Amino acid sequence: MLEFWKSDIGKVALGGVIAVIGQLTATLVAWLKEARFAATKERKDAEYLAIRLVLVLDGLVSACFNAVHDPLMEDQDGVTENTVPDPTLTLPAEGDYKALPRRLMYEVLSMPNKLEGIKGGLAATADISGPPDYTEYYEYREEHWSKLGLRALDLIDTLCRQYKIAPPERPAHYTPRESFRDVLTKLAEFQRARNEQNAAMWAQLPKVTAASPKVP
Repeated sequence: MLEFWKSDIGKVALGGVIAVIGQLTATLVAWLKEARFAATKERKDAEYLAIRLVLVLDGLVSACFNAVHDPLMEDQDGVTENTVPDPTLTLPAEGDYKALPRRLMYEVLSMPNKLEGIKGGLAATADISGPPDYTEYYEYREEHWSKLGLRALDLIDTLCRQYKIAPPERPAHYTPRESFRDVLTKLAEFQRARNEQNAAMWAQLPKVTAASPKVP
């Protein structure tokens, strides 16, 4: 075998092998550089989108907080009405959402649908809630905007952790997560007390029994 490589034919073959190996090596190096560049670009694109999403979602948290803590007011007829508009959400139009992990992408893209679902629920609840207080309507409003605000906070935490983004800075007195949880706890306690009161009231009503049919 050694004699073959020392021959003229062997030298030509060896030169060809070296050339092929050189070409393959150059191709591999170029592919690795391109793959690394593509991965870096995808990561940076995802980070940029994540930063924009954090800002948009933090705005949604603020809007939910304001709606939940709406001071409300009475019109000239004594009918309760809200003073703060319902939250809205417009996700960034630019950005490759496919760069996000699949589960996170789904959670982010489903947020506008969740918001519209709450608005549909509000419209339906308004039809069965009566004046002047519209109690059921405003309870629904506080409950579901609190839940959406908590969901937005969870997404912000996930995005910040996934892409090493500094969490939004908030004043010391502004603690939306604790506030939303407190509202949900108070609503649950109030609704439970009301249900117990209604059950006790119904229990005190005289029971009506159906008359026995007359036998001919």
